[in-house]
Amino acid sequence: MRHAFGDAVSDDATGLLVDADGATLHFALSSEEARRIGALELSVLRVEITVRQGDEKAASELLARIDRATQRGGG
Repeated sequence: MRHAFGDAVSDDATGLLVDADGATLHFALSSEEARRIGALELSVLRVEITVRQGDEKAASELLARIDRATQRGGG
């Protein structure tokens, strides 16, 4: 996220803050028990997003920008 949003991203003891476009979103990060499928083990990261500042429209637009910035190609 820092690559896409630079100085708008900071961290605190519980996760990441993104402050841009009139909104501040907090991403609380916590590890959960890994999931196992046969020999494959997948790490699990729980992310809870809260709006710390800004109205609904600004927060929604910032979240949409973050979503686009973190998408991965698939196939």
